[in-house]
Amino acid sequence: MGKERIRFIDTARFLAMAMVFYGHFIERIMYLANPTAAAQYKFIYSFHMVLFFVLAGYVAKQDDLAPGFGRFLKQRVLSRLLPFVFFTLVFMLAAGLFPGDFFQLQLPSVQGYIDGLVNTVFGIPMFCVPSWFLLIIFSVEMIHYWAFRLLASDVKIVAGVILFYVCGYLLNATFDIVNPIRGRVVGWNYLFIHEALFMYAFYLLGVFLRRQRFLRKRQPLRVLAPAAMAAFLVVLFTYRLNSGRFSFPPLDAVVILFSSHGHAAWFPLTALAGCLMVLLVARAVPSWRPMVWMGQNTLILMCLNGIFYHYINPPVAAWVVGHLPGTPLTVWWVGCAMTAGSLAVCMPLVYLLRRWLPQLVGRPAAAGPLLKNLI
Repeated sequence: MGKERIRFIDTARFLAMAMVFYGHFIERIMYLANPTAAAQYKFIYSFHMVLFFVLAGYVAKQDDLAPGFGRFLKQRVLSRLLPFVFFTLVFMLAAGLFPGDFFQLQLPSVQGYIDGLVNTVFGIPMFCVPSWFLLIIFSVEMIHYWAFRLLASDVKIVAGVILFYVCGYLLNATFDIVNPIRGRVVGWNYLFIHEALFMYAFYLLGVFLRRQRFLRKRQPLRVLAPAAMAAFLVVLFTYRLNSGRFSFPPLDAVVILFSSHGHAAWFPLTALAGCLMVLLVARAVPSWRPMVWMGQNTLILMCLNGIFYHYINPPVAAWVVGHLPGTPLTVWWVGCAMTAGSLAVCMPLVYLLRRWLPQLVGRPAAAGPLLKNLI
């Protein structure tokens, strides 16, 4: 994989991360009965989390699968689960110092911490909800270690995509394994393995795209721009069609966290069109250094988003709804401003974490001023 291609993928990661920040902000506006925010939420959530799995598969290195399983497991535990534990502890401490929105948890209180820990270990990470992605990507990579040994050709990979999609979809649709509405969270969710089996289909798709050298060669803007617009229109005209079949009924939208996918055909069509749109845009725009740098640090940014998810977005969203018109344009520009501001605030935090504690934020092989390298 050439340097240029890495920058292109990192740009796509940045765009995906920006959608996470934007989506989590307008989610709070949506909770305040704003239909415009609900429509934008449904649009973004129809594809943006699937995009992360496609991108993860795109950059997956086959050499990583060569060592024995023990070594592979250690590397993934230190680069995925250790950051999860680190950020969980940080947010647990913060919850005792600053008032935030942790849904049903009463923090700070002994019972609140007990309930939060039980949910975090056996269900959903309540102290930093966005960090759930670290758990599911760990499970996806564990599946990949064993499954990909049987997928040595492009034909087998495509067959694997179809098999994991069909089986994963039916598994979650039939058994509805994790569902807060039905009281199935604690004791039902173990590293999101139930959803990882489904999302592995999209991870494999990313592997397939890399093998096909998809978008590796630079294309003229006159080709990329119309193609991206066409993909956008597909999302725009299909995302509303995926409706009414979600397993998490409070939200008429795709929510990967709760394995709520909707229609078996409309979901992948819209999701893949959205992924294609972002990949084309990432290939078309300049690979600006700040964007690439943030794209290289999505793991840290995903967890730092918890600052805004739990502390900042709720009061800001309440102020917006109380003082500004709820028009699509207003929701859009406020959401963009919040996204840009939030990412700007995170940049120095990312730098400090990478500089002083790289081993705890996904880089276990790095040596820092406070800790030695872990592998």
